[in-house]
Amino acid sequence: MSDAPRARKAWAVLAYTVADDKAGGDALDAAAQKELKALCDAADFGQVSIAAQVDFKRPKGVYRGTLVAAPPKERGFQDVSGESHPLWRKILGQVDAERSTLRVQVERRDLSAARANVLQEFLHYGQQECPADRYVVFFYGHSYGPMGLFCDAETGQRDPDTLRLNDLAGSLQTTGGRAAVVVFRDCFMNTLETAYQLKDATEFMIATQSLAPIAGVWPWLNFMAALVPGAESVDVGKAIALQLAHFLDEPGNRDPFADVPYSLLDLGAADAFAEPLKALVEALDAARDDPKRSRACAKALEGARVGYPDDRSKPGDPALLDVPTMCDNLQALAGDPVSAPASALGDALRSRLVRWHHAQKQNYRGTSLYYKPVKPKDVERSYLQAEDAEVAAADAAHYKTLALCQATGWHKIALNPLSI
Repeated sequence: MSDAPRARKAWAVLAYTVADDKAGGDALDAAAQKELKALCDAADFGQVSIAAQVDFKRPKGVYRGTLVAAPPKERGFQDVSGESHPLWRKILGQVDAERSTLRVQVERRDLSAARANVLQEFLHYGQQECPADRYVVFFYGHSYGPMGLFCDAETGQRDPDTLRLNDLAGSLQTTGGRAAVVVFRDCFMNTLETAYQLKDATEFMIATQSLAPIAGVWPWLNFMAALVPGAESVDVGKAIALQLAHFLDEPGNRDPFADVPYSLLDLGAADAFAEPLKALVEALDAARDDPKRSRACAKALEGARVGYPDDRSKPGDPALLDVPTMCDNLQALAGDPVSAPASALGDALRSRLVRWHHAQKQNYRGTSLYYKPVKPKDVERSYLQAEDAEVAAADAAHYKTLALCQATGWHKIALNPLSI
């Protein structure tokens, strides 16, 4: 194996897939295999390198591989044949051996892919083996929006881990520099909490406010066409988002849901919404002292909740507010102190943060924000709000530490909703 340094490319894609979940089935395994194969089939290795890590539910173990124009060198995981797993065997059959090299490694232990150190190690590995000017980082697996991503455990571990947003941001930042675009094929990740937490870790993010279906393989050939030398990050983000919109407009690609909204967020504008949100928190908190104001504000906030995980027409979560809708509802309370900061927040989102948004319906309008459900039926149907008191307490303690809450105090409202 050659020790010669590999040529630096304009772009590389780092794909982190976690097929483990709380459920007993392994439906995500097959979907993850198809997705990663499509990603590798689409790449032009003269311009783009790929590093991928996947934690399958069955068989146990963690696989990672690189597709580069020159053989990589790495110590750590055990090298195995490309024939060692159906996924890599299929990819191997598509590789032009004269133009690119596939290397597959396996860690036979079942690592917890929801731990920050496992993600950090993969990102370092990807940057070492696929040196590039800029990176697109792709996440695929189950997630809980502001409460974190994935649900995984290593061999012998009793309770599964969740990768919290602060650990996600920290892992991305340890690689040095900011990723150009982070793309989430994970449920509910389009939130102000995610955007603010990742503002120093990536330039742009593409994510959904709702459930992300496992139906269909994303159009990676079209995505890869955007990764050309000299392309601006915003243009790459818009190109990926636009192709994703075309894909999701086909009913079969979003089955069984009627609506799968996606947005492109400019995280360079994250600080622009912090001040108006902080002012809104102060106005909402003051409204508690006036029962009439409190009821009016509470009604406006409740009216911004969109969907349920078991609602195929509105596949959202009652623990999340659509923020543009919230701003419009509060702004409509003319003369109330909440109106002005709500208007300022809405303007910041529309003009700065949300660079592109697409949905099949008008239920979702750009980005979401956590707001604890107050109705028993909402708590029962929520995917994000834990019914178990111990888990809910741990989530709340984590939520208070998020960068958005530290900067704006939103947790004072989110964890203690106004009385209706």
